Amino acid sequence: MAKIIRVDMTDLKVISENVPDELEHLGGRALTSHMVCTEVPPTCHPLGKKNKLIFAPGLLGGTSVPNSGRLSIGAKSPLTGGIKEANVGGTAGHKLGRLRIKAIVLEGIPPRDDIYMLKVDKDGAILIPADKFQGLKITRQSQNSMKHMAVTRPSYA
Repeated sequence: MAKIIRVDMTDLKVISENVPDELEHLGGRALTSHMVCTEVPPTCHPLGKKNKLIFAPGLLGGTSVPNSGRLSIGAKSPLTGGIKEANVGGTAGHKLGRLRIKAIVLEGIPPRDDIYMLKVDKDGAILIPADKFQGLKITRQSQNSMKHMAVTRPSYA
């Protein structure tokens, strides 16, 4: 069964849950927009602790269908206050689909300005302190060792 991974940055906890029936036939932009619409209070500040950042591969993510490896990222927009989605190519969407991960939902704000990395693999997901990577110079050699990566940075109100 497909999973949704919820990352609570306030308590630094990662929870994996089964996909509810109502979300089973959604993916990508439809899934991120539905989750933001139903889970994020309309009056919350876009850069506040009640907004969520949602990563979701499309319905065909992880398959061999051409262009199915897109990854949608959705949240409440700081610019418009509405629901905004962006998408990206690469390998992250394909790999999440292969792992049967329907979405990764980042919620809350960490208690400190520490940096964390979410490691996702066939065994699940764990949050790892990653301060040692701050300011690291990316080289061709380090790019080859970082197989699939999506990066975001803190942005608080």
